[in-house]
Amino acid sequence: MTTSKGRGTSPRKRKTEVPGQALGIGLQYTWLLQMLLQAPPGSACSMEYLDDVAEEGPKGVKLGQSKSALTANPVADRAKSLWKTLSNWVTLAMESECDPDRTVFEMYVSRPVSGPLVDAFSVATTLDAAEVALQLARSTLWGKAPKYPKRSEVAAEIAPYVDRVFTADPALVVRVIKNFTLTCASGSPQADVEAILKTHPIMQSKIRDIADHMSGVVKRRVDEFLEAGKPAIITSDEFHTWYTAYVQKVDRDMVLRSHAKRPSDKEAEGHMPRVFVQQLDLIGLPFEDKLEAVGDYLMAAADRTEWAASGDVDATSFVELDTSLKRTWKNKRLACKVAHGGKAFDEQGLALYADCMDVNVAVQQKGTPDHFIPGCLHRLADDLSIGWHPEFAGKLKSKKAA
Repeated sequence: MTTSKGRGTSPRKRKTEVPGQALGIGLQYTWLLQMLLQAPPGSACSMEYLDDVAEEGPKGVKLGQSKSALTANPVADRAKSLWKTLSNWVTLAMESECDPDRTVFEMYVSRPVSGPLVDAFSVATTLDAAEVALQLARSTLWGKAPKYPKRSEVAAEIAPYVDRVFTADPALVVRVIKNFTLTCASGSPQADVEAILKTHPIMQSKIRDIADHMSGVVKRRVDEFLEAGKPAIITSDEFHTWYTAYVQKVDRDMVLRSHAKRPSDKEAEGHMPRVFVQQLDLIGLPFEDKLEAVGDYLMAAADRTEWAASGDVDATSFVELDTSLKRTWKNKRLACKVAHGGKAFDEQGLALYADCMDVNVAVQQKGTPDHFIPGCLHRLADDLSIGWHPEFAGKLKSKKAA
């Protein structure tokens, strides 16, 4: 590639639409990666096959249209992208290319956007609500029935798509709208990928590396399919094989792995008299959640024993962990009192419990399985070092002494 410079010449103006076009193409790859990271086992995700991006699984299909939005709003009431997308989906349903009752119709936009009509479509989760949303759209763009005085005023670039939606079988259109959803990224879809990875047991310092690598793997695989003239379909199972292999390569020994098995419901029920379960009774936690708590408690106890015995964790680190968790609980308890002090005690306890169950603390700078920190918190609750109900100590100390 050669370039030339001449005196007295000014640089050629950059095409302002190019960054938006490039972002739109790249957005599909990024959204596909997000979808694969969250897809259930046994499902398959695709790009430029069923739609921009799609997910197929045992429960049905998700058809996705991605829209980059540097400046304009692609879901405004009169946006071409909105009506073209709806028209395409209605056409698919009319031609029996999809079952609207088993399909999620998702518009994914790169930054937060909204509009009266798209918001009405997105929140309409029943047929009645979808019918109301369709009537609102028709009256907004066409005016009142039956004469529709504003129909001729609809812009030429969207008129064919609007006509397609409004003249189709209303019962069919309503079924599409019922399963329509608007998903808005944070403004940085790449950052959203990292946000998903941060929920996994991975060291924070490895997140960007893993995100970059998996973005490249997905793009290369899709490109290989498209170059070969094949559908770009990636199963969630093969993706997670690639993903797990790379995480283990770069994050080796940075994640503590559990070998504990979750107890059966019958085994868990045998621990219902324990103090930490009585703590959950004080805040009215459902029976199923108490069973899960018992499972977390038993698995965490087994992990502590196994990791100390194997040398994966020095025993003193568990003392430091307990100290850290008690300090965190104390701070969250104070914050909960400020935020929820006017509520009933059991509601305050539920709020504190929910907040603490989201705590994520590393052990010797290593990530832990999802059950471990909740299980350690239940361990502390079992000896009344911490509690959820504002008056837990007075209510349970007498029982423990007895």
